[in-house]
Amino acid sequence: MIAEFLAAMKAIPKLVDAAEMIANGIGTMNRRQQEVEAKERLDDKNRLVHDFISARSKLRDTEVQRGGGDPGDPPGGVG
Repeated sequence: MIAEFLAAMKAIPKLVDAAEMIANGIGTMNRRQQEVEAKERLDDKNRLVHDFISARSKLRDTEVQRGGGDPGDPPGGVG
């Protein structure tokens, strides 16, 4: 019985090492997931900004083709 206890005690450092490796692996996976999510948010923001700029450009082109408004109005909708 004492021999079994001593054998189990020898295994404890290996179990601690294995637990640390698992924890490190989980931490790495979490960091990678956060990086992926951050990239997705950045891509969504960039897409939104691009769409906004494109829509504004199309609107401006439409206004130019129509003549913009009253002849006495300042250019660019100011005033």
